[in-house]
Amino acid sequence: MADPDSPEMSSGVKRNAFSVLMATAKKPKPAHVEPLHKSTQGPHSFRDALAPLVQNPENFVKSGEVIKYTDDYVLIPDKFPKASVHLLILPRELTRTRLHPFQALCPNASKIIGTKEFYDKMSKIVRECEDYAVKQLEDLHKRKFTAEDLKVGIHSTPSMSNLHIHVISVDNYSEKLKNKKHYNSFNTPFFVSFDELGTITTDDARIKGGPLYCAQIANKGDLICWKCEKNFQNQFKKLKDHLEEEFALWKKEKAAT
Repeated sequence: MADPDSPEMSSGVKRNAFSVLMATAKKPKPAHVEPLHKSTQGPHSFRDALAPLVQNPENFVKSGEVIKYTDDYVLIPDKFPKASVHLLILPRELTRTRLHPFQALCPNASKIIGTKEFYDKMSKIVRECEDYAVKQLEDLHKRKFTAEDLKVGIHSTPSMSNLHIHVISVDNYSEKLKNKKHYNSFNTPFFVSFDELGTITTDDARIKGGPLYCAQIANKGDLICWKCEKNFQNQFKKLKDHLEEEFALWKKEKAAT
């Protein structure tokens, strides 16, 4: 299966990602509800792979595909983790699950009624899921971690149809991290932090520029180490080797539990 959160897969969302936001009427109006099974790339598109988990999470607990769920959200492990801990929060509100995150979650960039209330509700859920991710990090590495060891946010051009929020450890240590696009999608402005979503406006270049602009951020930017900020330009293999060293140092910096 194609990696669902690779920027190279973003071309398929060009029509839905920003055009609806920019074309919305000036007068606020309720979000349009689309069927969860509606596919943008055929009946078995990878882009719709999250829909069953949103609709019927209880069917995926035993398999481990769902960690926990409530009426408001589903928490799952990312199938293509780009760090030692990588989770996805799937909001279950039907009026928002098919919206671009800038529409669904940005009070100052969306004309959808109730966006501020939805963002505030999701803020509380994010904090809960951060606590879970921190505990997972501690169990995995036998060290003491905090929320500062995580990044929470969205991709400015998501490749999955259903709204999802990443909760990912900062280490970038994973065999699934295979190329420049994977790395830069979490370590450049292509990745928008959840807190930033609360203040972002339509003047932001990632909204004004659309998917092509956002793809350039991930595809053309240099490879900069997340920890020491060394510039590896386009040398992903050297960065990958360096990330192993940084991962070991990062764990040493943490106090053993």
